[in-house]
Amino acid sequence: MSRASRLAELKALRASGKTRLSSYQVEENYESLYEEVDEDNYKKVVRARLDRDDFVVDDNGEGYADDGREEWMDERRYDSGSGSEVELPLKGKAAKRKREEDQAKAEQTNYNINKYFSKGPAAALPRTKPVATAEDAAFMADILGEVDTNIPSRLAMRPIKNGKRRKVRILSPPPSQEKKTVPSKKQEQHESANTPPLDLADDGFVPAFEDEDIPMSDPIPSSPVAKALERKSNIKAEPDEDDDDLMEVAQAMGGHNVKASNVNISGSRPPTKVFKEVPYPSPASSSPTRPPADVVDASAWNDVTSRLNVLSSQSPETISFGKLKVEDAVEGDGSLRMFWTDYTEVNGSLCLFGKVKDKKTNSYVSAFVKIDNILRKLYFLPRTQRQKHGRDTSDEVEMADVYQEVDEIMTKLRVGMHKIKPCSRKYAFELLDVPHEADYLKLMYSYDKPPLSMDLKGETFSHVFGTNTALFEQFVLWKRIMGPCWLKIDEAHLNPINNASWCKFEVQVASPKAITAASESDNLDAPSLTLMSISLRTMYNAKENKQEILVASARVYENISLNDTSPPEELACKTFTIMRAVETSYPPGFEALSKKQRGTIMTEKSEQMLLSKFLALLEKTDPDVLIGHQLQDVDYPILLSRMRERKTPGWHRIGRMRRGGDLPRTMGKGGTSFFTERQLVSGRLLCDIANDMGK
Repeated sequence: MSRASRLAELKALRASGKTRLSSYQVEENYESLYEEVDEDNYKKVVRARLDRDDFVVDDNGEGYADDGREEWMDERRYDSGSGSEVELPLKGKAAKRKREEDQAKAEQTNYNINKYFSKGPAAALPRTKPVATAEDAAFMADILGEVDTNIPSRLAMRPIKNGKRRKVRILSPPPSQEKKTVPSKKQEQHESANTPPLDLADDGFVPAFEDEDIPMSDPIPSSPVAKALERKSNIKAEPDEDDDDLMEVAQAMGGHNVKASNVNISGSRPPTKVFKEVPYPSPASSSPTRPPADVVDASAWNDVTSRLNVLSSQSPETISFGKLKVEDAVEGDGSLRMFWTDYTEVNGSLCLFGKVKDKKTNSYVSAFVKIDNILRKLYFLPRTQRQKHGRDTSDEVEMADVYQEVDEIMTKLRVGMHKIKPCSRKYAFELLDVPHEADYLKLMYSYDKPPLSMDLKGETFSHVFGTNTALFEQFVLWKRIMGPCWLKIDEAHLNPINNASWCKFEVQVASPKAITAASESDNLDAPSLTLMSISLRTMYNAKENKQEILVASARVYENISLNDTSPPEELACKTFTIMRAVETSYPPGFEALSKKQRGTIMTEKSEQMLLSKFLALLEKTDPDVLIGHQLQDVDYPILLSRMRERKTPGWHRIGRMRRGGDLPRTMGKGGTSFFTERQLVSGRLLCDIANDMGK
């Protein structure tokens, strides 16, 4: 039927007031709904369905799966009353097929390994009942006879700590040995809580009330109870302790067939343990008793100082004021002999600290020598061919080409005075493209100018050596100086200077060529040094979260020879202690006692005055070496931090180099502060006896 005819039919139905549904006619032709096949063909159809993968939708056990059977084969009906499914019995071929499938599944299950787990335990084999013989009876009688003869006097029972106490039965003693005890009220409550309930249905025993034992019925003569009573009557009564009177009895009375029950029928109860309350320790009872006043030996307090050779006052010959003149320190030929111990670098000049001998007093004083005009020494390795933009060219490089390029570099760095000359040097390090011996261009300029980069390369040179050589390293390598030693300085280059350091002797050397190391043939001994041992005591300030210095004490050893092996107890020394009050004032009478020790114990009112006094005495003593336990890591950093916090004037007297301004702010901030703190103490050596090097 065409589309136009269907539209015309629809219009006609609407015009008549009908719908398409009312005019629809159902054809009663059921032959095409089902296809009738026999049993073999049906099995083929089912097998063809199962062979198709897209026919079964399982979804990992969450969907459905088709086993090939039709819905009518597994038809179910519902019970209207209970709402549960009830399977209808199958009939005909379907029932037969169902039985065959169930039988096949049962056979498969019987031969499956699951049968070893699903089935119950194996049936126990029948046991043969033992037959009692005359020999067995004689053997048991022999054993029981030994048990009767070896009866212990007392049988103790271990206390049971769990919630359920075992039911025990105690045999009442004979009337002649019966003990009457009157338990306390506390004991009765305790026993009532711990005594198990009595089981009267088992053996008919009656419990005791009010600590009175009800006599038991006459036991059978052959029973264990009778034997136990007989044995107990022959045993001397002993005092009960705790639960030692509890004894288990296997059978109560009667024959062997009577079921025994453990019942506590003891008339006496163990006495409770009395615990003495230990009083809580008080300060008076816990503290040790003080010895009598006449027992304490106050002289033992100063035992440590008594072993030291402490001088009562300072010798007048060691006190010196002002600077030492050059004429009083030079030798007969006009040269100066100096034993150097420390150094520092200031604005391109090398400053040496050490000792010189005063010809007037024949003693050694501190000395400061400033050496100027020490130049950097750089070596340029020429190329064989000129290089432009990273590529070699055909132009050969001559020394004049290298000179011209190096001079241009110095002009860019604004280096006015510099010296350039060719030289020959040997190389013995790791670079493979550097020859063992070659001609170099040597450049010399002042250390107060900026250094060149280590990886600098040019068109005419490939490498630059000596760019990172320090000033002190340049000097000792040039003069072949190996450690502290005597130096000889010519007279023509000595220029006196003032107030460059805190040393007693100061001099300036214009050219390093005037300095040479003394030879071994001079046979000069090392000078004597001044040592100062420092100890600080600090107090924590909770408001500022800082450590404040409370006491500063020092011990000074003067004119100590480095070759002297005498113990410290035999060396002459001086000591002083500076302290301040913790709060506002000292304890009563302390200041009067300190005035008697004038020069040894000094009192100040504040930390600022304590630091100023300590630096004044340090400058006056002028030690060469500062010694202390944990001085490097504890005392010295605290001393610097407190001087910076209090803005102590003349703080640089901690070293021997005069400096201006305040203490650097980089102290105590990372690894760079370590070198900064060492620079501040230049001229004095630090010896920390807490580490291995100090020891």
